[in-house]
Amino acid sequence: MTCPACESSRQRPLGGLYRMQCLECCARLVASTYPNRQAAAAMMVVVKRSIARFAPTFGPADVTERARQMLERRR
Repeated sequence: MTCPACESSRQRPLGGLYRMQCLECCARLVASTYPNRQAAAAMMVVVKRSIARFAPTFGPADVTERARQMLERRR
């Protein structure tokens, strides 16, 4: 099941909606900063805070890996 923000991004790719409890949304947020590594690092800080706050079933390494996969698909 996808979250409402993921559904919204499929319909409006530039909408900018992210749900921080969703792995796909966190990965989209980090991938959206490409190629700016400083911005990606800043977004990872936000993701790490959210993970600590909401305690989802994924971690920062999962987000990084999923964002990498998304970027590879774009090429």
